[in-house]
Amino acid sequence: MRTSQTEKDIFGLFMWYVVALIISVSGGLAIFAARQHAQAVHNMLLERSETVAAALDSNDVQQLQGKTSDGKSAVYAKLKTKLADIKATNSNVRGLYLTGERNGRLFFYVDSEKPTSDYYSPPGEWYDDATSEFKGIFTTGRPVVEGPVKDDFGTFISGLAPILDESGKKVVAVVGIDLDASKYYQETAVATLPPILSGLSLLLLITFFEWSRRKSKQLLTLRSELVSVASHELRTPITGIRWAAESLQHTVTDPRALPMIRAIYNSAVSLQTSTDDILELTHAMKQQQAIIAPADLTALMQELVDPQILAAKQKGVDIIIDESWPKQLVIACDVNKLKRALNNVISNAIKYTRDNTTVTIKYTGDEHNHHILIADEGIGIPIAEQAKVFEGFYRASNAVASKIPGTGLGLYLVKIVVEQQGGRVSFISDENKGTVFTISLPRRTTK
Repeated sequence: MRTSQTEKDIFGLFMWYVVALIISVSGGLAIFAARQHAQAVHNMLLERSETVAAALDSNDVQQLQGKTSDGKSAVYAKLKTKLADIKATNSNVRGLYLTGERNGRLFFYVDSEKPTSDYYSPPGEWYDDATSEFKGIFTTGRPVVEGPVKDDFGTFISGLAPILDESGKKVVAVVGIDLDASKYYQETAVATLPPILSGLSLLLLITFFEWSRRKSKQLLTLRSELVSVASHELRTPITGIRWAAESLQHTVTDPRALPMIRAIYNSAVSLQTSTDDILELTHAMKQQQAIIAPADLTALMQELVDPQILAAKQKGVDIIIDESWPKQLVIACDVNKLKRALNNVISNAIKYTRDNTTVTIKYTGDEHNHHILIADEGIGIPIAEQAKVFEGFYRASNAVASKIPGTGLGLYLVKIVVEQQGGRVSFISDENKGTVFTISLPRRTTK
């Protein structure tokens, strides 16, 4: 199906809207997942640091002096063993430590690391990389989580909790638990992967759909152009064959030759009709802009029906313009495009209806649209094939089986020219009972 430029613009804007929506939603979900993970880590560090602080005896801590000599004391060894044991049971913890405060500077009491470790801090070593938030715990007595923070030991996220004296009023030390920031970033990335991958999958699916849609259109357009070129080249020789066969029918008297000449003539007429359909389709595709002007639809319908009466009578078919038609009905439309559409639907109705039946043409209208209904009593369209009726070069299986000639372009052309002027075409069909096609055109102000 070929769409107008306006429809292309609307579809393009819609696709961009869908893409933007997917990016926004998946991005929002990824941010939400990252924040949820950050909150989970925050809560975990806060809980663990407070648990460790509660597990350490403040009296033991107060026995330390924050000097190198602490390393030889039994209390230091006891606290260091506790911190090392806690670290061993928490595989994601990089290190634990106790810090004190002296004259506004922080120093290390004890940590969980072996003296050979790069992260080891001997007792009494100053910690001048401490943040103001870290230092503030000695004043506020409130636990905090900070980070990622970079210092001489690396980049960490830290849970910090105060150890209070027996009165519960004075902070004697702050226990710290460090998580390696690189692991935190990795875990955050893993947490955000599901929404990001879902968004990317949807974008890939939409991209594939759009690529397939455009490819199909390109192939159909290319096929139409190739057929159009061939049709142009065939038109002249076909016309010559038709004229020659028509002349022979009037001059040849041999009864044995006449059936062959008639067959040649009928084949030429059929081929010329197909060629004209293809050229008309090519013209309609190039002339996409509708030229809207007032036209008397009642008079136009009679003008279209009159030339069809002879073909209908040959099958014993009556063409009835229903009493629902007003005597005069002026509408705003593209007259030439509407003629093409109505002529194709009426001729199809005559072609596919059974002999000695009726083709009925009705009119209805509502607040927004004019509706033209063309009903036949023919072979109908199989339900399984109805979705393909308006595809280019497609013919229903029962139409092919009936040996009735056709290109499969008639209804494709109808849909194009109707939609080019803002209308739509639809149908209801029962196989072996008949079909009703409805062409709907929008009501416009006529001047």
